[in-house]
Parts: sequence; C-alpha cells; structure tokens
Amino acid sequence: MIDPETLAAYDAEPALPCEPPIVNGLALRRALGRKRWGVPQEFGCCGWRVDGLASGYRSRVLVSGDHQSDTWPDLDGLQGNQWIHASISRSDTTPSYDDLKLLHAAVFGDRTAYQVFVPQDQHVNIHTHALHLWGRLDGVNVLPNFGRHGTI
Repeated sequence: MIDPETLAAYDAEPALPCEPPIVNGLALRRALGRKRWGVPQEFGCCGWRVDGLASGYRSRVLVSGDHQSDTWPDLDGLQGNQWIHASISRSDTTPSYDDLKLLHAAVFGDRTAYQVFVPQDQHVNIHTHALHLWGRLDGVNVLPNFGRHGTI
C-alpha cells in the first residue's frame, strides 16, 4: 500500500501546460463509463486523473503524455516519438485483467500498448496495486508480429 505522504505528493503534482491534450479527458471518462468514473482532473504533463465513483474501494486512472523519446538512442527510428503512459490502481487490490482491458480501450482504442516487465534493479513501485500500459501516441507497433503464425 502506498504511504500517505507519497500519495499526497503524487496527488499534488501540478498540471503542466500542454497543447493540444494527448488524450481527450471527457472521451476518456465516456470510454471508462461516466456512471463509474468521476470528472477528469488535469494531471502532470498533458495528462488526466480520473477517480472511480464506486464505494468500498478507491480506484484511479492516470494518463500522461510526457514521455518524449528525443533523448533516447535512435534504435530502429524510434527517436522523437511521443509515448503515452496510462495506469489503473485500486486502494487495496490489484486491478483485474478486465480492468486493464478497459484502460487499454479507453486510452489507446485500437492502438498498440504494452505492459512492461523490467529487471528487478530497474523496477519502480510507488503503488503496490497499480498496473501500467505504455504506447506510442501514433499507435505504431514497435515489436515484431509474434502472432504471425496464428498463435502467440
């Protein structure tokens, strides 16, 4: 569970100016379900925070678009592309696979997104019950087609 001080600092992160927004906040809420999710609040750079309305546990979706690859090595022409980061969390349980699919559909639609597992020494965890997706803003798939033979 995230400690209260870290959560307070995370909640207080200022919204930074971004024109145009990476993701339409109202469209995000509509895709998540307006009866289950609150009004989007600006968050971070080009991002949104949307809190769940269900009683009994706290849910949150965060979307940001501040991940520019200009400083990355130019591997396979990836340099200069903008990436979206989206996460979904609950206060006391890890979101389900269906929750992750909902996040994907709401933020990325039909575009490709990735769940990333890094070596333990690179792992960052500020919330034990959060799942994350990353995807390029333009939706280009940068991985090989692992299903090209009909299976994955």
